[in-house]
Amino acid sequence: MAAPLQFHSNLSTDWQELGLCRATDAAVFFPPAHFEHKPEREARESKAKAICSRCPVRVDCLEWALATREPHGVWGGYSESERKQILLGKRRAS
Repeated sequence: MAAPLQFHSNLSTDWQELGLCRATDAAVFFPPAHFEHKPEREARESKAKAICSRCPVRVDCLEWALATREPHGVWGGYSESERKQILLGKRRAS
């Protein structure tokens, strides 16, 4: 039997103070309240992912988003749908 889905047990948010996203408008990382067309979403997510790619706490951010099942936004360089796929893949592997 495979091991259950596991993440770091430390759910501290101290890492957030070091995130490059802190110096960026949150609208880059989260969808707007109004309808967003696919090209707009892709452009916004691409910009967010470019910031995440340089971030020193990217792994911590992604682990936190996966562990807490964060439903919105780009976290650790991954969109909502990409994180769902990661979680589904890990569940299938367990």
